[in-house]
Amino acid sequence: MDVQVADPIATGSASSPVRWLSRRSILLHLTLAVVVPACLYAAWWQANRALSGNTLSYIYSIEWPIFAGYAVFMWWKILHESPEGRPGGAAVERPEGRPGGASAESPPDRPTEAGEAADDPELAAYNRYLAGLAASGKQKTWSSR
Repeated sequence: MDVQVADPIATGSASSPVRWLSRRSILLHLTLAVVVPACLYAAWWQANRALSGNTLSYIYSIEWPIFAGYAVFMWWKILHESPEGRPGGAAVERPEGRPGGASAESPPDRPTEAGEAADDPELAAYNRYLAGLAASGKQKTWSSR
């Protein structure tokens, strides 16, 4: 019985040093290191105000730890998200070299009225633009690089 184990660095698993030490991850770590203590300090401050007689501060003293917990939750989710929505984030070659296995001749996702693009030159130009984007095979990213 031959068992093959995937290389965690090549697959981008959660234990991968690439995932934990990338520039993006380090920025996330630093942000978390600032946000969580700030939220906990604000909770302590509001608790002291509440004990001094400001009853509204009781709510705030509960809210700030919730914000800190949410920051930790989002840090974890962002750090472990897959860039392409797939486990590991590894690029998977699709049939015909297109994302999702779609071909240039595949039908649109929604039915269109006959001659809709021919009647509207602006819509036809936009459809050509979208077809050009799909043919380029570039992946959408949030960075402007």
